[in-house]
Amino acid sequence: MSENQTSLKIENIKKKYVIKHVTKKPDDKKERAKLALYNLTHPKQANQKEDFWALNGVNFEVKQGEKVGIIGKNGAGKSTLLKVISRITEPTDGKIEFYGKISSMLEVGTGFNRELTGRENIYLNGAILGMTRAEIDAKFDDILEFSEVGKFIDTPVKRYSSGMFVRLAFAVASHLEPDILLVDEVLAVGDTRFQKKCIQKMRSIADSGKTILFVSHQMNTIRQLCDRVIVLKEGKVIYDGEVEGGIRLYNSEAYMEKRNHYEYKDLARLPGYNLDKAEILSLDILHNESCIYEADEPIDFKLKLKTKVPDIGDLSFRMLIWQADETPIETAFTKTFANINDVGEYEVEATIRNHNLAPGLYKLTLILSGGNSSSNSENLDYIYPAFVFEVLNADGTSRTWSRSWGWVHFDDVDLKLIEE
Repeated sequence: MSENQTSLKIENIKKKYVIKHVTKKPDDKKERAKLALYNLTHPKQANQKEDFWALNGVNFEVKQGEKVGIIGKNGAGKSTLLKVISRITEPTDGKIEFYGKISSMLEVGTGFNRELTGRENIYLNGAILGMTRAEIDAKFDDILEFSEVGKFIDTPVKRYSSGMFVRLAFAVASHLEPDILLVDEVLAVGDTRFQKKCIQKMRSIADSGKTILFVSHQMNTIRQLCDRVIVLKEGKVIYDGEVEGGIRLYNSEAYMEKRNHYEYKDLARLPGYNLDKAEILSLDILHNESCIYEADEPIDFKLKLKTKVPDIGDLSFRMLIWQADETPIETAFTKTFANINDVGEYEVEATIRNHNLAPGLYKLTLILSGGNSSSNSENLDYIYPAFVFEVLNADGTSRTWSRSWGWVHFDDVDLKLIEE
């Protein structure tokens, strides 16, 4: 193909899934009998279905050698789109044209047999991706060196760590030298050093005239790798253009809702936070309806929490602030605010002053801890994001976050128990 020739063309791609609404069967025998009778006499209600359009009329064209980032919040249709392009999933409607060989990394280690060794999986996975044995032989040493698996190459991959697994999987896929490489968030598994190595490899693939479609929630990686961004929302393309414009849209209100009240009762917690001793119930933003703050304007909010066991001891909050693109600001604050001996619900007011945040969109993490001493303190609840807020320019000029501008000064944080 000549330079700037079309590498991939997507025309009105649609993908529909049918969702069945199934009523959970009750434990009681009489109730199960009642439900069976109801389903028999109301067949339409018993077999309710709903059409879900994961993709709904997607159109775009990619030129040879372009590095295109595909972004959007969870459920936007990103992974479905790559599966359709790689022919893992058939589209409901539409047309795809591509020129050359496609290699995809949609799930780490797809095609790997965990009972086989790393060496055997290189040949197996290479064959699945379309490489001949002669091609694999010629590239074997490069694959092994890139993967950094070394002496473990003849060990069954079921004994590999997740990092070793993703390194080997990426090494095989990237050394196929495809015309079009599809990558779906797989770099999130590797460590920072290996992520940089993979980005450099993908750059070298693109610089050689190949095409890359890269799905990620890591905006910094999108910035490093891509020269164009497509934003998906509810199965449709809502933006196709330069990178920073797409990232701004991704980080805008359409994707991160700023609101005054947050309920956490239905929020899934991280493993290790079983909420059997205490939990954060809700958060209310105070004195600011828009959640948009002038530079150094105090951020006031009220938390409601619940203790479930007596003598829980000293309760403290740990706060961390993140940029909207998931980049952490490398500082945190932990403060004990009360010693609680009774089971009940409590309210806590918090004020962050003189935060020195650069203009931008931010998210706050809250970690609730408790214990009778620092040595036996334990994490009780973890909320991320606890809420979303925006900071405006102080003087109308554009500034970006850096180590010299944008640090959070948590010396001026007040936490006080206001109600028992």
